[in-house]
Amino acid sequence: MFSMLEALAYKRGFEPDDDGDFAAALAWPRVLDLFAGSGALGIEALSRGAASAEFVEQDREAVRSLVLNLRATGLDERARVHQSSVAHGLRAVRGPVDVVFADPPYAHDAVLQEAVEGLSRAGLLTPTSAVVLEQAWEAEPPASVGGLPCASTRRHGRTRITLYAAPSG
Repeated sequence: MFSMLEALAYKRGFEPDDDGDFAAALAWPRVLDLFAGSGALGIEALSRGAASAEFVEQDREAVRSLVLNLRATGLDERARVHQSSVAHGLRAVRGPVDVVFADPPYAHDAVLQEAVEGLSRAGLLTPTSAVVLEQAWEAEPPASVGGLPCASTRRHGRTRITLYAAPSG
């Protein structure tokens, strides 16, 4: 996922800075991690230099782990955690966001549809935002998310990673 974002950031003219921040962190400093679980994707983005991250996770135990992970990494000051369903959590997210990671439960197509609809909310995404969707390989990815077209899709084992972003240039 991060190599896909890094390549797109380079295409858009971003390069790593002297502080060691990755090009993708400079291109997309505000992160949203949906279906966050332990927070691995958002925490990785923060560790690569993203300015802030919001996490949405419904499961109480997962949120507990997420909060502990943020504290353990020292990244909790740059994070905001919403314990709720994605449909409700998206209403509380401070937009706009620059990059969204969405890893919904593979067996629940309805929650993916709710997330896609929620990301279409005015002011949440910008024309330069990117969305990274993880789903089962067999699943058909949506044609667009929040007005952003499918830029690429790749198979990794039994998982499909799809990047949504406006064409660079």
